[in-house]
Amino acid sequence: MNGLEEKNVQFSKNGILTIIRRYTRESGVRNLEREISSICRKIARKLVKNKKAKAYKVTANSIQKYLGPPRFKEIQIEEKDQVGTVTGLAWTQVGGELLSIETLIMPGKGKLTMTGKLGEVMQESAQAAVSYVRSRATNLAIQPDFYKKKDIHIHIPEGAIPKDGPSAGIAMCTSLVSALTKRPVRRDIAMTGEITLRGRVLEIGGIKEKILAAHRGGIKKVIVPKENNKNLKDIPATVLKAIEIVLVEHMDEVLPHALILKQGETIFKEHDIPFGVMTEEMDEDQRSALI
Repeated sequence: MNGLEEKNVQFSKNGILTIIRRYTRESGVRNLEREISSICRKIARKLVKNKKAKAYKVTANSIQKYLGPPRFKEIQIEEKDQVGTVTGLAWTQVGGELLSIETLIMPGKGKLTMTGKLGEVMQESAQAAVSYVRSRATNLAIQPDFYKKKDIHIHIPEGAIPKDGPSAGIAMCTSLVSALTKRPVRRDIAMTGEITLRGRVLEIGGIKEKILAAHRGGIKKVIVPKENNKNLKDIPATVLKAIEIVLVEHMDEVLPHALILKQGETIFKEHDIPFGVMTEEMDEDQRSALI
């Protein structure tokens, strides 16, 4: 390749992974081949200039010397557990991606703001998440009228990149509950799944790519819809051994896994009311969310 023999250049495993993750974004290997060829041409010139040199080893630390600054950011998990910040999982044309979802609660008049270049479906997921939380506010020890006295801002960073699809629903909902209850979210957990108004978690696509992305990002536990159990057979066994997969059917199952509680504390109040049952304490808006 490029006038080199096998003995002239050696690529380490981490070196190849760095090229893939920081210098290429594609579903195939064409750009990877181009980047490797670029490195080989530069090494060939070095060998011509320095006749005494016999071989060069390309490692993760030396890639920048040949290809310049990384072109893409490798998203990793948060450094610490944070209130209102959840790691979601997204599917893109080049594979799975970690998706950071942030929620802030501020004094206001019930305005819901969503930023980060979100598509129509993702905005609907955020609205469904708010409706679920409103219907469960009493059981979550949240002020039932929070949607009248608080402004909610949901943001997904990297606003220049369009994002859409229903699979961020449970992540948005968890982020909202975390912000309202001031309980931090576990930083080593990621989740994906569509949410309904009643809190059901529905099947989504791209499970294999999303779990592989979680593995690359250092995630230890992934929450997925129970209906996606059939897709787990497509994931390499080595990845499944490294990540705990939690299958859920309802949002009420997601929160205990994701939120950090004090010793002896529970997410829901004692004598919790089964989801979907109307009570006298509910106002008209909360009752409407259950119909």
